[in-house]
Amino acid sequence: MNRNNKIKVYYIFQDYPIFYQPYIPPLIQSLKQFTFLDLSIQVFRNGLGKLVEILPSYTFRKIYEKCYYILNRDTPKLNYLEIKSLKNKVDIVHLMDSYLHQKVYGLLTLPQSQRPKIVITLRGKDTYIKPWILDKWKAFYSNFGNIVDAFIVMSNHQKSYLSNKWGINPERIHVIPISFGNSKNVSPKHLKGNGLKIVSVFRMCWEKNIEGNLRTIKYLIEKEINVHYDLYGDGPDSEQILFFVDKYGLKNNVTYFGKIDNKLLKEKLHKYDIFLQLSHSEALPTSVLEAHSIGIPAIISDSGGLPEAIQPGKSGFCVPAYASEEAADLIVKLYNNPSLYYSFSKAAISYTQKNFSIENEVSYLLELYSKLTKKQY
Repeated sequence: MNRNNKIKVYYIFQDYPIFYQPYIPPLIQSLKQFTFLDLSIQVFRNGLGKLVEILPSYTFRKIYEKCYYILNRDTPKLNYLEIKSLKNKVDIVHLMDSYLHQKVYGLLTLPQSQRPKIVITLRGKDTYIKPWILDKWKAFYSNFGNIVDAFIVMSNHQKSYLSNKWGINPERIHVIPISFGNSKNVSPKHLKGNGLKIVSVFRMCWEKNIEGNLRTIKYLIEKEINVHYDLYGDGPDSEQILFFVDKYGLKNNVTYFGKIDNKLLKEKLHKYDIFLQLSHSEALPTSVLEAHSIGIPAIISDSGGLPEAIQPGKSGFCVPAYASEEAADLIVKLYNNPSLYYSFSKAAISYTQKNFSIENEVSYLLELYSKLTKKQY
């Protein structure tokens, strides 16, 4: 592969940037500051930015592949992206959209010394949900899981699940949590004492336990707490909000805003007192980290890697996903104890800034790339 001192990396996306992955462009912008990295973003469909290279059309790629195979009959059949990475002596092909894993099957059939290292970042659904319902994901893990050079996951729980359920060697799995942004000085929050403002931000799908979150608000109202709950995000199950708001009589206490740009969301988060997320399945949600980073205590479920996003009992509370009333009781506990709330806010800032900044994520990635390529940075 690339024999000079630089580490040449292809980041692979379907589209770039992606609305629901706003944390990726700042990460890549931070990485490109390091001169020993030679970065390029390869996209199959749409892309914006100086580092972006849009791959040719499907028809062009197929013609190119046939011509290449005619001239190179002794090599395995490779697709356009794979041929390009070999010709350009790429050190690492990093799939950021993991569902594109079939795009590197040809490379994975080559001897390790004759191909780039393959790195795949897995989101929660790729680990916890898709392999249960899609045979192609089971086949991928079974056939190639222990040939891929490195999987990047968001939490220790996700690593354990990927290894125990799908048979991936834990030495190939690297925990590199997503980041909330750059480290900054933030003051802890004080409760204003005139009611509670609670927020959730997630993709509206069954894994996020929309009903469980809304039942928490129902219990708070029953406990005579002056509460208003705002939800942000869209998705296939957003109609559940309307149904359960009506079922539980929450019309005056709940506002659903739908899809929102991440920059605007970060501006709005400051007005909230509590972040609520009682998911059934989760790797490590960016939204919890973003809220925690500005001092908002979080009430979350104990599902997947969610507990790793906070300090349970110090910066937030964990409950079982079904335990909406317990979640409400813990919110009341914070509401009735301003000094405890303040200490949770302070701990949230400290914990998140220390463990989930872009600086941390960049450092972990550089260490991984150096280890895989045996090139020092």
